[in-house]
Amino acid sequence: MSVAPSRLAPAEPFLQRAVAGPAAWARALRESGLLRLSLPAQLGGGGSPWREVLQVLRDLCERDGGLARLFAVHHLQLTRVRLLGSREQLQRLLHLSLLREPLWGALGEDDGQRLRAEEHVRGGFRVNGAQWDAFTAEAADWLLLRAWHAPSGDFLLAALPSARAGLALRAGALCQGLRLHPEDILLPPGLAATPRRVLCDGLAQLLQANVALGLALQAADSLDLPEASELSRLLGLGLVLSEQAALQLDEGIEAGAALAFGRASHFANLAAQALAVARQAAQASLRAEGVRARLLGAAH
Repeated sequence: MSVAPSRLAPAEPFLQRAVAGPAAWARALRESGLLRLSLPAQLGGGGSPWREVLQVLRDLCERDGGLARLFAVHHLQLTRVRLLGSREQLQRLLHLSLLREPLWGALGEDDGQRLRAEEHVRGGFRVNGAQWDAFTAEAADWLLLRAWHAPSGDFLLAALPSARAGLALRAGALCQGLRLHPEDILLPPGLAATPRRVLCDGLAQLLQANVALGLALQAADSLDLPEASELSRLLGLGLVLSEQAALQLDEGIEAGAALAFGRASHFANLAAQALAVARQAAQASLRAEGVRARLLGAAH
């Protein structure tokens, strides 16, 4: 699948040299310039529309799924900072991202209530717990951490450096008295939903959809079977839905504080549809590859 040459071509030498593994992938992404694609141009970022960011994601996914996953989580976290952070957090964290180009990762994203937050006597929170799958965190410089706060029955979201005391990242993540200062907290627990939170939740689904589409596209390139026609149909539909959702996302971000629930919900619905179709495409690609393998086996 083709991508915008002006976006990906300068990164080619770095990505071709990347050896499998989170540390090597992270180094390749830092050197490639792809980490600033979604940051606003007026701040010195790439200023790319989300259609192009997703196109690059799919291309990376065709090269290596692990590399693509790091790229996707990084841009999801930057967008969360941009949409959910205070003005002070926005200035501090986006400036840091432009100046040093850190890789952003995630903790507590899909791990239920394993990371638990308690209020600290001096303000902020203290986090304890373990997460066994910390793939995107182990090679990251900065993290968005999601932890369960039992008294409010809700999660908090915090931004912090991965080297913070109380956090060990080695074959998983272990939080032992990890201190979250008040200025780290992007979303305190117990707040009502907002249109921007809906937008961020939809973006997470849209990125998952494009990882699945990228994997399915890779499989489709090697197939020439009747079974591939269903895969082609699903890929076409998934890409159309992704394109429509990307346009809605750009408009939602541009709306700023004027973003309404209706617009955010429409985007989230498109993202959910894209994810459902992308998963069907991924399953169809696996079936088609299975048929191809059986045919090749019968020919020998």
